Amino acid sequence: MRASVAHRRGVAAQAGVAIVSTLLVITLATLIVSGLFWREHVTVRSVENRLALAQMRWIETAVLDWASVVLRVDRNSTGAVDHLGELWAMPVADTVLDETVTGGARLGDEAGKARLAGQMFDAQARMNLNNLVIDGLPSAAHREAFERLLAIVGRPESLAGPLQARLQHAYPPRVQGRSAVASALPLLKLADLRGVPGFDEATIAALEPFVVFLPKRVRLGAGEVVTEGSKVNINTAPPEVLAAEIADIDLQSARRFVEGVRQRTYFASLEVARSRLDGSPMLHAGLLSVGSDFFLVKGMVRFGRVESQSEALLYRGASRVELIWQHRY
Repeated sequence: MRASVAHRRGVAAQAGVAIVSTLLVITLATLIVSGLFWREHVTVRSVENRLALAQMRWIETAVLDWASVVLRVDRNSTGAVDHLGELWAMPVADTVLDETVTGGARLGDEAGKARLAGQMFDAQARMNLNNLVIDGLPSAAHREAFERLLAIVGRPESLAGPLQARLQHAYPPRVQGRSAVASALPLLKLADLRGVPGFDEATIAALEPFVVFLPKRVRLGAGEVVTEGSKVNINTAPPEVLAAEIADIDLQSARRFVEGVRQRTYFASLEVARSRLDGSPMLHAGLLSVGSDFFLVKGMVRFGRVESQSEALLYRGASRVELIWQHRY
């Protein structure tokens, strides 16, 4: 009897072990299969994201090509005059792009369609800080204009000196048609001002809407175009920049000109613009113009789960539009 009971207990114990082993095997198999499904899911998502990123870069290129066409058409139709009523200045609201723009790519649902929003801006509506040095030499007229701008935004006028000295190291004088060896790198974007003594974050933030660094030379194909000394466009510049560039007016006069006169019309010559400013001040032909060659393109592209914001600088030459740089954020 005792042997039979022991036998039954042994069989029950073995059955329990078998059940536990089976459950462990099932659990392990479930974990393995779940892991494989998760890896498959991650792989599919990764491929979709890479596809979206590739398509988004393609869209960005198409947008810049479109901007180039708009700028060329504008030059052919309106000549050397640029103002804020032209097609290039019109913002593009959040727009769904069809498959002709995305190259036929689809991510399957409505939310996955490519979307675009952005606007083109006149880069010469801002003060070009590279003009503090012309032909390797300090420019008194441009320095005085920058000092006035610093005062307008509430920053020390003395900051113009260190920046001008820094730019002289980046753009030394040309000797016998050749530039001397630069002892410092050029400044390309506003963030580069952090390396100039006295330019803290507050100063850079105050200057950001009103200044830019434009190249002194642009390579077009096999040739090169000298773009040094680019001028501020009186048709597009904000009041702060105009008050800095025109020595004989204050900020209030500049605001009356921009918000009153210029909202109703644009100017084909500096002489006409002068007659509409308070007191008919002298307009320095070396500082101001009525047209532009440099334009900023800012935009957002969203495709699937990928979104990119970018800014690009375009130069419009006589026969073609050239991309100078592009920054993605």
